[in-house]
Amino acid sequence: MIRAVLAAVLLAAVPASAGFFPDAPFSDAAAGTTGAAFLRIPSGARGEAMGGANSATAEGAEALFWNPGGLGRLAGGGRSEATVGYNALLESSYAGALGYARPLADGRSVLAAGLVYHSAGEVEGYDRFANPNGSFSPTDLCFSGAYARHFEALSAGAALKLVRSEIAGSAGTTFALDLGVQADRVSAIGEGPVDLGASLRNLGPAIQVGGAADPLPFAIQMGARWHVSPQMAMLLDGFMPVDADPYPALGGEFTQPFGAASKGQLRFGYNVQRQRGIDGLTGLTGGGGLDLDRMRVDYAWVPFGELGTTHKLTLAFKF
Repeated sequence: MIRAVLAAVLLAAVPASAGFFPDAPFSDAAAGTTGAAFLRIPSGARGEAMGGANSATAEGAEALFWNPGGLGRLAGGGRSEATVGYNALLESSYAGALGYARPLADGRSVLAAGLVYHSAGEVEGYDRFANPNGSFSPTDLCFSGAYARHFEALSAGAALKLVRSEIAGSAGTTFALDLGVQADRVSAIGEGPVDLGASLRNLGPAIQVGGAADPLPFAIQMGARWHVSPQMAMLLDGFMPVDADPYPALGGEFTQPFGAASKGQLRFGYNVQRQRGIDGLTGLTGGGGLDLDRMRVDYAWVPFGELGTTHKLTLAFKF
């Protein structure tokens, strides 16, 4: 696990010297300097309900969007998984995601593919004299393909992404790479085992839409999941976005089994970054899920104070 983290740090250092990152990276001084901002919008209600503290617990097809290392947990299970998600964002903007993951016959490998679509809704345009000149609808797309492999108590994965943004008749395209690793039961707190996870997201060349090229919103995320009991897990993650100061997030998940292979879940979280400069319940998150073995539904509630509240819904199917 330590070697994997060191390798990730070294890999991240390469683009830092090649102009992939903005000035003053990994600090609030770089706020507003990155492009393709939709890549920062999480896809998947489970992780969002836990404040985004999902690096050690992301699994199934949804892991493609959080930590591709989590795809490896499907290896050996024999069943493929498909997921579809919808995010009702602020104002008229929204995002949707599709994901598919298939275990291979070797019992250790998993292939996955995904699509993320984002619309900023209708935006009023103005000329250089501040006169209205019609409206436009900015849109974004991200296609991804991933490979993950399971090694005993460790899973590692990588995803290659094609990113495209369009705004007011101008469009830009670039590529990005996500890397992730998860390690199960690496330590313990009391009698509760601890899992670890780490990921690098949006590592790639800048995207140019019309004017100057903007760096991608690269981010490093590392965290742990503590199995407090068979029914309760607590999560703690640290985030290092290239365009903001580092920050933590906390989460929890309570699971209640019922029937032969079904379970219900309640989730909560707190994300420090989201409460910065905004009053109200911003930073707190919540939600739940219902797992019926071959079908799962997850919901997340994410408030942004006076700006409004976002709702996220994800469906997953195993077959």
